[in-house]
Parts: sequence; structure tokens; C-alpha cells
Amino acid sequence: MFNTNPFQQPGQWYRGNTHSHSTESDGKLPVADRFAAYREEGYDFLVLTDHRKVNDVQAYSTSDFLAISGSEVHPSNPYGGPTYHIVAINIHEPVNCAKMHPNAVLEDIKTQGGEAVLCHPYWCGHTISDYLPLRGYFAVEVYNDTCMGIGKGFSEQAWDDLLDRGGPVLGIAADDSHGTEHDCFHGWVMVKAQELTLEGIMKALRTGTFYSTLGPEIVDINLADNQISVKCSAAQSIVFKSECSRGRRILAPEGELLTEATYSIPDNTKYVRVEVTDETGKKAWSNPFFF
Repeated sequence: MFNTNPFQQPGQWYRGNTHSHSTESDGKLPVADRFAAYREEGYDFLVLTDHRKVNDVQAYSTSDFLAISGSEVHPSNPYGGPTYHIVAINIHEPVNCAKMHPNAVLEDIKTQGGEAVLCHPYWCGHTISDYLPLRGYFAVEVYNDTCMGIGKGFSEQAWDDLLDRGGPVLGIAADDSHGTEHDCFHGWVMVKAQELTLEGIMKALRTGTFYSTLGPEIVDINLADNQISVKCSAAQSIVFKSECSRGRRILAPEGELLTEATYSIPDNTKYVRVEVTDETGKKAWSNPFFF
């Protein structure tokens, strides 16, 4: 299910954000203004995910911009950790999770035709013990911009723990925009789809036909002859991450930058994902390729 290589698929790239809030919950902008801000910034789609609410957003789609309904839901955690924060993409009815087991919440999201993302694990204080019992989510936020307000925006270890000890899961960079400046337009997904429709974007998300970035561009990834090769915008480092102690970090020579790298995949490797860091420290993440 998650073995699609977006760089080898037909279609075009669409820029989107999967986590945002309006004045319908704790955001600073009304719904119309939140969508307008992302459209004017050059985004192709935005998912509105107000806490515990689902908004009708159909009126905000245009011929070149897609408004997607969603919600951020908060089922209690029966496994000893803090309350869950889960983004539901493409749901149309509120999820009443007050007395629902988190897996029932995840099932409700799927029943509505939606997909669930585990939000900002580092900020939440969640560990692998909180996530291993869950079933039915497709991604975890590897980066959440609003959480950088306390320096806990990156959740790469949580992603890798799930990949090592759980199963296939994708990684998403998102703004989680509440305000108008500090937590907007800093983390997004680049989705490869045939057309800018709800069906096209949802299919691309489900199949991992996207990558996440804070700015760097991943131009191409190719897998052949037990090797994975990447081409990207100018980078300070390119890292091939795999389970536990496997992988390789390639640094640019002093005074230079990288635009490509190759990694020979060891036998019995479970997965490899690519992480690109530019000279300013901004990152881009491919989804894992599973073997």
C-alpha cells in the first residue's frame, strides 16, 4: 500500500497543508480568511481541522484551489499517556470521542472516508507505548510548526520508533496554523496527483505519493539494483535512514553543497527514507520505501 514512488508517477505536484485552525476553534482567522491566506501564498489545497468541529468548506474551493474539511479530535488515552491529538482529513461529521476508545475514533474517521494523522508526538509527550495499540492511522507528523513555539516541532524519533517497532506509517510536515505569521507557511506536503480534486489528493496521501518539506526540494528518487539515489536542491547533508543502526549520512565537502547522493541498500532492510537538510538547517523528508 505504501510502496508508491511519487517521483515515478504521472501527474503534477501540488502544495498543501493538512493541519490548520480558524476562529471556529482556537485560530486567529475566520474560515474564509484562513483559506484565502493559503491560496494567496501559492498553496493548492488546505485542510481545515478545527478542534472537535467539522466546518462546511465547499464554498472555498476554486478552479485552482481545493478546500478540504477535517477536524482535530482528542480521544482519551487508556494506556497511561496524555490525551491523543489526531487530525482527521476529509471527514464531514463531528466525531464524538468523549466516551469512545481511540481505535473506535480512528474507525469512525475511516468510515467517513477520511484518513487520520497522529499529531505532534514530541509536543504531546507521547511515546511508542501510546501509539503501538492504535490501529487505522496512516501518518504521523514528523514536523509541526506551531510546536516550534516551545522548540518541540520535530518528531523524527517518534516516526522512526513506529517504523522500527510498529509498521508502515507515513510522515507529514504541517503548520498547525493558529495565528497569522509565526505558524503559517513553514511546513507543507508536496503531493503528486493527476488532478487537483478531493479524490486525487486523498488517493495520493493514502498511497504515500508525496513528500514533506520546510523548503528544500526533492527532485527525484530512484530505486534500482539494490540502490536508492536522490536528486535534490542544494543541500548540506543527505541522510538515508533505516531501522535501528542502519543507514548513512552524506555531508557536503567544506565550502560546497550536495545535489545528489546514492546509498546501497543492505540485505534484509525493512525500509529506507530520505532526509535532506539545506545550509540553513531546513529539511525535507521522503516517505519510507518498504522492502
